[in-house]
Amino acid sequence: MVEKVKQIKIDEDLFRMIYQYFIYGREDETELIKAGLKDKMDKMILRNIYTESKTAESVEERENARKDYLDRKKIPEDFRW
Repeated sequence: MVEKVKQIKIDEDLFRMIYQYFIYGREDETELIKAGLKDKMDKMILRNIYTESKTAESVEERENARKDYLDRKKIPEDFRW
């Protein structure tokens, strides 16, 4: 069975910068590209952890994922449920 490849969305501005970097060799926006890709990866990781907190098989795995998610979101301990 062939596994379906997931697709992700990026902002049009980030796509434009990446396109210009690879097609035209523009390196003046390299730091902006790196920051945009890092931000996107951070969001993807958070989404995966959140999904794990809702769908993990065991209660312990769900609780660990929930705590990891809240830690990464910097939610104070005394503000958590």
